[in-house]
Amino acid sequence: MNQLELTQCLNLAKALDLIVSSRMINGVLYVYNATGHKVPWDSFISDYPLERLQAMVDRQQIRPKAAS
Repeated sequence: MNQLELTQCLNLAKALDLIVSSRMINGVLYVYNATGHKVPWDSFISDYPLERLQAMVDRQQIRPKAAS
């Protein structure tokens, strides 16, 4: 994963309220959810790859249009 993809993933995850922050600890990137639970980036991204995050955002953008 390159820097652009990492940035996209972090921004999408924040927009989806999956994470609230990230932090590098001893060379390992961790992401934190709203309850303060930290997850290593490698674990998070295996559950939420970039394509899945993009699809989740796309679905959120479609829902309000379909409801009106």
